[in-house]
Amino acid sequence: MNLRQMECFLAVADELHFRRAADRLRLAPPSVSEAVAGLERSLGSRLVDRTSRQVRLTPFGAEFAAAIRQPIEALYQAHRSARLRSAHHRDLVVAHTPELGQLLLPRLVEAWPATAADDETRSRWRPVPMHTPEQLAAVANGEVDIGLCWSVPEQPGIASAVLGEFPLVAVLQVSDPLASRREVALADLRGRQILTTPRTDNPYLDSQLQADITRAGIARTHLEEVGRFDELAVHVATRGHVGIHPGPIVFTGPVPAVTFRPISDASAGVRICAISHAEARSDSIAALLACLRSIVVSLDIADRLT
Repeated sequence: MNLRQMECFLAVADELHFRRAADRLRLAPPSVSEAVAGLERSLGSRLVDRTSRQVRLTPFGAEFAAAIRQPIEALYQAHRSARLRSAHHRDLVVAHTPELGQLLLPRLVEAWPATAADDETRSRWRPVPMHTPEQLAAVANGEVDIGLCWSVPEQPGIASAVLGEFPLVAVLQVSDPLASRREVALADLRGRQILTTPRTDNPYLDSQLQADITRAGIARTHLEEVGRFDELAVHVATRGHVGIHPGPIVFTGPVPAVTFRPISDASAGVRICAISHAEARSDSIAALLACLRSIVVSLDIADRLT
């Protein structure tokens, strides 16, 4: 028996559905199923009855869920409170996606020490690379103080601060006929091979992009993933395809013969967000968020798109 098994069981007890429980915990459904089965083995009795159509608690499972719910919540609350009290005595943990780490953290290193060392709101910080789904889970359980990620939906218990909003851009060879335009519409890309970065890095942002691509009549067979954001422009330069990416890609290292144009008919801009636990705000976290916001505001993407 372990805490993860009981957390998985409580999620199943609430959702009465293994996939929804897995989505809530940001785990794979087989992991949740195995955790519940392992807990049942350790207890020596079934907790849930499941068929192809229905999941329901056994009487024993309902009794066990009621017995463990409050102690487990109290344990998590104690952990969150302890981290909040220790904020002035430890490094703040800042999780970041690879691209936002490259974009923002060097600027943060330069900006953060600007205040006097005896300022109690200025805790030290340390970076941890982490994609968006993992950030949400780590912020929720208190392992991460601030996460830097692209657009995210509202999540219970997660506070999301929008640091800045940027357009989607088309990444083009300078010789591409579309490069002569001030803006590019997705409909202009029908029939072209389109390069994107991995969908699993941020499924929320990808779902927005996929909806826009479908609306523009672009066949999914014309989409291709490139392994890393910092390789996208190189693929465009060497292969002649079109890349689609959030606008801050313009701040990555220059690639000869590649230019960027804003996409005019995207349904929404792409947000750079800072996420933190809704109950764990401290002066240190607030000060670091303010510094990050000023850094993002200072990014002049318009100058790079002309």
